[in-house]
Amino acid sequence: MGASKRSLRGLDLVNVFMADVKDGVGVYLSVYLLTDLKWDPARIGWVVAIPWFVSILAQAPVGALIDHTRLKRLLLILASAIVAASCLTVVFLPTLLPISLAQVALGLVQTLFPPCVAAITLGMVGHQRMSRRIGRNEGFNHAGNMLAAVVSIFIGWYISYEGIFYFSVFQCVAIIAATLLIRERDIDHDLARAAAEEGSRSATSSLAGARALWSRRNIAFFIVCMGLWNLANGAMLPLLGQKLGLDDVRNSALFLSICITIAQAVMIAVAPLASRWAATHGRKRLFLVAFLLVPVRALLFAFIDTKPVLIGLQVVDGLGAGIYGVLLIVMMADLGKGTGHFNLLQGMTYSAVGLGMALSNILGGWMVKLGGYPAAFLTLAGVGMGATLLFALRVQEPPHKDEPAPARERPPRRQRGGPLIPGTAR
Repeated sequence: MGASKRSLRGLDLVNVFMADVKDGVGVYLSVYLLTDLKWDPARIGWVVAIPWFVSILAQAPVGALIDHTRLKRLLLILASAIVAASCLTVVFLPTLLPISLAQVALGLVQTLFPPCVAAITLGMVGHQRMSRRIGRNEGFNHAGNMLAAVVSIFIGWYISYEGIFYFSVFQCVAIIAATLLIRERDIDHDLARAAAEEGSRSATSSLAGARALWSRRNIAFFIVCMGLWNLANGAMLPLLGQKLGLDDVRNSALFLSICITIAQAVMIAVAPLASRWAATHGRKRLFLVAFLLVPVRALLFAFIDTKPVLIGLQVVDGLGAGIYGVLLIVMMADLGKGTGHFNLLQGMTYSAVGLGMALSNILGGWMVKLGGYPAAFLTLAGVGMGATLLFALRVQEPPHKDEPAPARERPPRRQRGGPLIPGTAR
């Protein structure tokens, strides 16, 4: 029996409101620290990188926890509450130590959102429907991100920049309400960890599981490539926001929100298309497009200074990130199938993602300080080309079997004086 409509709608809503919350409004924090608190870019880079450093240590244990626990909904609720508290800390205690501690807390809980939602999804729909369901998840996620960006434009322009953090608190409350719509009985927790159908219901230790996963070369290269993709891409939007806001502090939130809105609008269209392509044509070739678009975007940012053009280039970000968001989860499900360690694999992969994001923000901040924004973007472009080549040469297409799209039946045609002939048009 499949999941109930109520649970599936709850999952849709979780993805809508999770959009901005899962990263702790890190992009807005970067611009807020630069324009309102007057911090220098290198210092901002370190503070914004804190959650990613914390996640490096936390992701694998969190993944193992999600494999073993049946309290996945409770984990989402607790994580949302902590994100809300961290956002309020930024507003009421805007100094280095409280903000740094809030970032540490964010690093611990933001590791929960993507793997927990992916596990709940797999436990509700199964492997064959996973690709198409992830496309739906990502579509709702990007719609939520776009809506949040539009709301943030009005809050930042008409109220205050701090109001954006209050809006994030509202989103956290909405996630909690949406999570409660998902019925526990609709989640198959053994399926949610990709246990082998014929295997035992018990799981091996997380350390043994990590060794087993890492010993598979395709998984190892996949994890490394995901880290490099985020090393190249992670600092791109924060640096663009800083570049746009340098000579127009008043409109910095407006520019950044427009950038996010454009990218998310493209992602809404791309995510379902990517899921369909992945289901019928495989994963790797499409994923290579997402890899290649990162250095292309960085090179364009390095040599273009016109604000409307820079903002318009977020179409490229939307295309690449829309593909990446779908195929990251789908390929992890393919690679982890039958291991019983799908969520541990997610944790290991997201640790690499966190390391890439942290180093990207630090690298970007230092390159801005040393050589300006063009030097920072050129450096990220070089990393992106290296990641693309490694993925193309070393990561193999994983075996997969998706549920075919339902065929559209044609109405039968009645021949003159004869019976209806099935499968022909009227």
